[in-house]
Amino acid sequence: MERIDKNNAVSEVLYRLNVQSKIDLKLLENAFDSVLSNSKQSIRDIQLGAILTGIMARGPTTDEIVTLLKSVFKLDKFNPKKRYKIKIPKGEMLVGAIGSGKKGVKTMNISTPALLTAASAGAFTAKVASISTSSLTGSADFLREVGVNFNLSVKKMEKIITKTRFGVFTIESLLPRFNSIYAKRFYVPHALSFGLAALASPIKYDNFLYGLALPNIDLSVKVLKKFGINNVMVASTTNDKIHYIDEMGVYGITKIKGIQNGKIGYTKTFNPLIELKLPMYKPKDISEGKNKKENIKLSIDVLRGKGEKAREDVICINAGTILYLAKKAKNLKEGYMISKKVIKKGIPFKKLLEVIKETNGDEKKIKRYL
Repeated sequence: MERIDKNNAVSEVLYRLNVQSKIDLKLLENAFDSVLSNSKQSIRDIQLGAILTGIMARGPTTDEIVTLLKSVFKLDKFNPKKRYKIKIPKGEMLVGAIGSGKKGVKTMNISTPALLTAASAGAFTAKVASISTSSLTGSADFLREVGVNFNLSVKKMEKIITKTRFGVFTIESLLPRFNSIYAKRFYVPHALSFGLAALASPIKYDNFLYGLALPNIDLSVKVLKKFGINNVMVASTTNDKIHYIDEMGVYGITKIKGIQNGKIGYTKTFNPLIELKLPMYKPKDISEGKNKKENIKLSIDVLRGKGEKAREDVICINAGTILYLAKKAKNLKEGYMISKKVIKKGIPFKKLLEVIKETNGDEKKIKRYL
C-alpha cells in the first residue's frame, strides 16, 4: 500500500468505495480509527454512515468486516476472544440467542421470551441485551419494564444463571465509548451487523443462535469464525427477499448456517409450513404492538400460555432451536414441540417471575401486563 497520511485515510477509503476499488486493510483500519476518534460529532456521524453504507453498497469482504469490528473493539479495549466462562453443571451447555437488530419487519420481542421458554424446559441460557434503536422495545427495554434487575456483576449473574437457568448482560456497559458514538444513529442493518451483536458479550457461550437481518449469512459465519467462534447457528428470515428479520421465522423461508466444533457447515433452509405444518402466517401476525406496553404484553401473554397462535409459534420455533443447540432436543421439530408443551402450562411465565425475584427486581412491574 502506498503511504497515505492518516488524516486523508477517510477520504481515500470513500474515494475507493465510490470507484468500486479494492481497499487495503491497513488503510481501512486507519480510516475507521480516525472516524471513531473524531471529536466533532457532526463530521463523525457523516463519515461513519458513509463508510458503513458504502461498504455494503459495493459488497463487503470478510476481512473488511473483521477490520471494522476490530477497530470498534479496540476503542473500548475489548477482546471478544477473552470472555468469561460461566460455571454451570457438568454436562450442560450455556446457550444464547442474539439478534443483529434493525430488522426489516418490526416484530414483537422474540428472542428473550424464547430464551425464557427454553430455560423453563431445562436449558441453561443467557441473553446479551440492548436498548431499542428502531423498535418499540429492545431486549433490555423488555426485561427492565417487567421488573428484571440486570445491573449486576458478572459473578452475581453467574449465580443467578446457575439457579434459574437464565441470565442477562448488557452490550452498552461492555462498549461504553463505542456506544456513545453509535447508539440511536442507525435504523437499518449495515456492515457491523455481520458480527457486532454476536461478539459483544462479556461471557462465552457453548453455543448460540445469531439472528441476522441481512441475507448474507455465509459472510456472517466467516466473520464469526475469524474471531474464534466455534459453535453458532446463524439464521435469517424473509418472505420477500427484501425485508429480513433476525430470528427463526414463522413465515417465509429461514436460511440457516452454522459452525460446529470449529467446522463451517452447509447452508440449509427452514420452511415452517413444511417442517411444522403451520398455517401460512404473514409478517403482521407477529408484528409489534401499537405502543410499548402493548408490545410487551404480547410476549407476556405467550409466556402465560394465553398468546395469539402465530406469536406463540414464533417463540416456540426460536425456543426449540435453542433447545436443539443446548442438546435438549434431537432436532428443531422436537424442540418446537417441547416448547409448546411448557408454554401451554404457563411455565415460562413462572420462570420470568423467578428471574425477577432472584435478581432482586421489581415484582410489582409485571402486574401491569397481566
